[in-house]
Amino acid sequence: MMLREEATDPPEERAQEALERGDRAEALTLLREAYGPAVYRFCRQMVTDAGLAEDVHQLTFVQAYEGLERFAGRSSLRSWLYGIARHRCLDALKARKRRLRIVHCVPTLPETRDEGADPEESALERGVQEAVERCLEGLDPRQKAAVLLRFQSGLTYPEMAEACRERPATLQARVTRALPALRLCLEGRGIQP
Repeated sequence: MMLREEATDPPEERAQEALERGDRAEALTLLREAYGPAVYRFCRQMVTDAGLAEDVHQLTFVQAYEGLERFAGRSSLRSWLYGIARHRCLDALKARKRRLRIVHCVPTLPETRDEGADPEESALERGVQEAVERCLEGLDPRQKAAVLLRFQSGLTYPEMAEACRERPATLQARVTRALPALRLCLEGRGIQP
């Protein structure tokens, strides 16, 4: 098994060492601890439904566990995980679109309130967050994934290219085209980006 000689951070390095010892369970545990919350946030933003995001998140790590033996080290483990998550999110979005054609959607229940937060500040933050989420929903799924990988997950364009198996310039162009659309959408909702 060929692994990258140069690890980008300690969790990645420890996970690669566990893989070299043949301990997939430990490697997955290390990856889940290091990247699990960020991968979940990415999934949540991509599919917008918390339950579906949890399912996609779990499926991402199940498939990562199954694929760890075949991981060839052509990318970082972080980029590889985001690549799996991106594909599973796109699959989930396609499946939801098919279901919505057949089944009438039931409106979602409002989320619970945080009792300790300042109500005015919480309402403003929720308003901005909802506006951003609505504007992201208006993007093509591939543009949305590129924007979330770049700005929410903090991946560089080369890391995004590894995760998406596309050229960095293509992903950069998607982000560049999406930003003006997001800005116009937010301004239309009364938010100054």
